[in-house]
Amino acid sequence: MRTGWIVAAALVVSACGPQTPQERQADQLRDAADAQADAIEAEAGNVAAGMKAEAQQLRQQAGQGGGYDAQRLQVRAEAREREAKLVEEQAEARARAVRDEGKARASAALAQ
Repeated sequence: MRTGWIVAAALVVSACGPQTPQERQADQLRDAADAQADAIEAEAGNVAAGMKAEAQQLRQQAGQGGGYDAQRLQVRAEAREREAKLVEEQAEARARAVRDEGKARASAALAQ
């Protein structure tokens, strides 16, 4: 137990040490990429939430009616839900790519 505290303290002390300009630049690049990726995900979340709300409204309308009109509304609701899911998946992929690019740029900055 005592060894664990010593290791943790050593890590904290080394993390608090002065950073080189390359380390600062790498941190800034990673932070900027994370912020951009978070923004991508947040925007997609808002768009998807709107689509899901639309789908719910269509389902409610379908429940009030009957026949072919209700079936068409149900199909439209399912399509909006699938589209919302694709928006979220696309945003996750874009955010992952932005984060990966940030990590790569940070690594390049550290290699200088």
